[in-house]
Amino acid sequence: MVLRTDIFLAMLLAVVGSAAIASPALAEVPWTWAKLSSSSNQVNLLSAGGVTRPAAVADCFCPGETLNTSTMAKAEVLFNDGSLTRVGEQASLRFWPDTRNLYLAQGTVAVFIPPGRGRTTVQTANATVGLNSTAVVVRYVPSRQLTLIMALATAPSGPVLVTGSTGQEFALYGGQMAFVSGVNLQIVEFDLLGFYQTSDLMAGLRLGDPNYRPPANDPLTALRPNLLEALEQQAPFEQEGAILDPALISDITPVANPQSLEASPLDPLSPVEELRRYNDTPPGVVNPLPEVPASPPIENSTVDAPAGVPTAVPTSGES
Repeated sequence: MVLRTDIFLAMLLAVVGSAAIASPALAEVPWTWAKLSSSSNQVNLLSAGGVTRPAAVADCFCPGETLNTSTMAKAEVLFNDGSLTRVGEQASLRFWPDTRNLYLAQGTVAVFIPPGRGRTTVQTANATVGLNSTAVVVRYVPSRQLTLIMALATAPSGPVLVTGSTGQEFALYGGQMAFVSGVNLQIVEFDLLGFYQTSDLMAGLRLGDPNYRPPANDPLTALRPNLLEALEQQAPFEQEGAILDPALISDITPVANPQSLEASPLDPLSPVEELRRYNDTPPGVVNPLPEVPASPPIENSTVDAPAGVPTAVPTSGES
């Protein structure tokens, strides 16, 4: 993957009350169940009572359960409203009933939310990611208390919002990525096309192919126009001033004085093994945040429930 090497640091990007992120209220479709649409290698489901069972395709991933993947394992989860989540290796993920809230204890997930479903959150130990009608990749590394968030597109309803553990809130637009660690924040631009072409987590989705004609039951059909638009709007990543697939990541260390951030670029560490897999990305550069017009929601839709799960879906719920 090619990324620009210029580094930009920010402590707080205030977005509360900004017209750039204003969005219309959307009726929410609560998550009442999910099912595994694909699974590879060792994937387990842990019940609220502590009972572990192997997971297979079409199994119910029920509220309160935890989905765990082993090394080199992957899973794909389809929720009752058509939202899609891909879970990478060595991940631990769960969700709560009648909400749109995911909790990622470790590992990486790619979350795709179709238009009109309402606000969705992905929570880690030190960050909360809010998205609406768009897609993100979220990774949490417990050993470093580090959360990485990649915005794959900018929804008409507004950007992805990230809230840190200290309450600071900032916006991410398509092609931007944030590193959150303690009170520190680093924002970079990553190569969307390169990510789609090289990431195992994106394999088979063909998100970077404008000529791809998905099947009628493709859960990403409604999102593809926004994903392709983000690709088209991103300036090409060139060899000059860029690095090819480096195994380096910048260290994020606490800084007492926010005014010193601009003059203190981060020093690269030696390769970090836990961040060298398919869902790792190194530093880049940030473009100015554009203003995004709001648009009305699209009609909701649902998917068929797995056997034994009620199909009734409430019309409203808490986010």
